[in-house]
Amino acid sequence: MTEAEEALRRWAEAGLIDEATAERIRQFEAARRQQARGAPGEVPPGERPGLIEVLLYLGIAVLSVGVFALIAQAWDNLASFPRVLAVGVPAAFALLTGGLLKSLGEAGYRRGAQFSWAAAVGLAAGTVAVVLHEYEPLGISRDDDQAAMLIVGVAAAALALLLWALNPMTFQVLALGASLFFLGQAIGNWPDQYSARLAGGALVIFGLAGIALAEVGLMAPRDSSRLTFGLLLALGSYQPGFSDGGTPWEIPAFVAAAALLGFGVYRGSFGYVLCGVGLLFVALVRAIFQNFSDQVGAPVALIISGALLIGAVLLLARLAPSLRRGSAA
Repeated sequence: MTEAEEALRRWAEAGLIDEATAERIRQFEAARRQQARGAPGEVPPGERPGLIEVLLYLGIAVLSVGVFALIAQAWDNLASFPRVLAVGVPAAFALLTGGLLKSLGEAGYRRGAQFSWAAAVGLAAGTVAVVLHEYEPLGISRDDDQAAMLIVGVAAAALALLLWALNPMTFQVLALGASLFFLGQAIGNWPDQYSARLAGGALVIFGLAGIALAEVGLMAPRDSSRLTFGLLLALGSYQPGFSDGGTPWEIPAFVAAAALLGFGVYRGSFGYVLCGVGLLFVALVRAIFQNFSDQVGAPVALIISGALLIGAVLLLARLAPSLRRGSAA
């Protein structure tokens, strides 16, 4: 552990700074060291992935694949309790591994901890789903997909949020975003008939809340939070109009795309701009094919789509320098 890492650990244990502040200090110092060297591609030796870290990732991947292989090959032959153990034990192991790695403090182990905890969120969600299916607690029947899906979504999002609070790093933000996306679909599935408008509205709320927290400094790391919650906002505004809503419900997608583009330029965030350009492109292509393909023909729609993609690339190339300057500031 470096002297700087030891100091950050002491300050965090003394309550002088929280983990999010410590992570921002690490990122600032890493950027300062790169700028001082004049070689943006270089990273300090302690920040470089090593053999132990690579083996750790491989071990987590093999463990996860083993769980899925067991489910695929032997699930029908397992009783209820072994089914719960088959998913729950790897979930607990991933949680404990992440906690142990986080306590070691070094950069590579911190990355391994967040990767392990991100895998634990998915495994824990699977464990809750298996328990609900096998034991039907709280009066939830095996065929009650709406309630079960909602409980799994809430549990996954709650665990992801807790792990992010303990270790506010990129993989925890991504795991939280994925959990909130699943929760949004579960909310849309709550009525008797799936509602894309309800699911999309939930995703928009999650996205806006995350963006607000990121911009006031309460959601870290900032760049990955911007990209994750900008994507949730984009998906939420797109889903209602291009699933079952019709033309009036397509408008929010274009409004959200314009808002993400404008806010991205204002805040100097390439993540917001990327989400806005992607949403605008996909929404325009779907709108053309969905509403005008009979009038202008598919070939013309494809030409327009290609021109839009080229325009999006040129826009990103033009805005990239200013966005980088805004991020640096």
